Amino acid sequence: MLTLSRASLESFLTCQRRFELRYVQRLPWPHLPEPEETAAVMHKGEQFHQLVQRHWLGLPVVDEVLDEGPAEVRDWWHTFLRHAPRLPAGARPLPEMTLSVGVGGHILLGRFDLLVVEPTHLHIYDWKTGRPRPAADLRRDWQTRLYMALAVAGSTAVGLPHLTAEQVRMTYWYAREPEKSVTLRYDTAEHQRTWGEIEQLVGQIEARLAGEARWPLTEDVATCQRCVYGPYCGRASVPALVAQILAERREWDDAPDPVVEHDPMMEPELE
Repeated sequence: MLTLSRASLESFLTCQRRFELRYVQRLPWPHLPEPEETAAVMHKGEQFHQLVQRHWLGLPVVDEVLDEGPAEVRDWWHTFLRHAPRLPAGARPLPEMTLSVGVGGHILLGRFDLLVVEPTHLHIYDWKTGRPRPAADLRRDWQTRLYMALAVAGSTAVGLPHLTAEQVRMTYWYAREPEKSVTLRYDTAEHQRTWGEIEQLVGQIEARLAGEARWPLTEDVATCQRCVYGPYCGRASVPALVAQILAERREWDDAPDPVVEHDPMMEPELE
């Protein structure tokens, strides 16, 4: 039994062989360090999410924490306080809420930044610290599709009777430009299409697990050059990945470069 999330479904759609290596065989190989700028952006996003979580839990935010953190996070936080969503009377906010439902013998899982339980509706909020995206792009995104489908299928887990798709909404709230936040509505026809596609994907995964077919490699070879599992598939070399790691390490601030010797006996078997 597998736990399927947005990331794993997108991985399967990108390259089924990578899905097999990562989520079925669980092979570690190797974790390349994120560029410094990317890591800093991710860290600031995590800090902002933690502040918003404390807000909805009714916990205080200490000024010293804000003063010692990045100025950008502090700006986002003050923007949130001025433009935070106004919840209707009787609504129950559930920050960092996880919902899971069974599908095809596996678990479909999503974690919501905020799930607001209203008397007859569910409203999903997702906090974004990046640039706003068009509503059409967001609607096609697997995060939107999976989260809305889970909200309908798992509504009983948060104390509501089974909801229709029309009773589910999702808002992407942008810390940089809250006036450009986007609220998407859902409907039964869209839910049926999404759930049917999810069941189809799970069926394909199950067929691969049963050995009925091989896990094919992606046809987009450019994707392989950025994939840490490339050596297992014959589309990237171990020495090249080691060289990339060492090249990035030279820019780190800690110890000198380690000596790494390549042992051909440690090469993985290629397809």
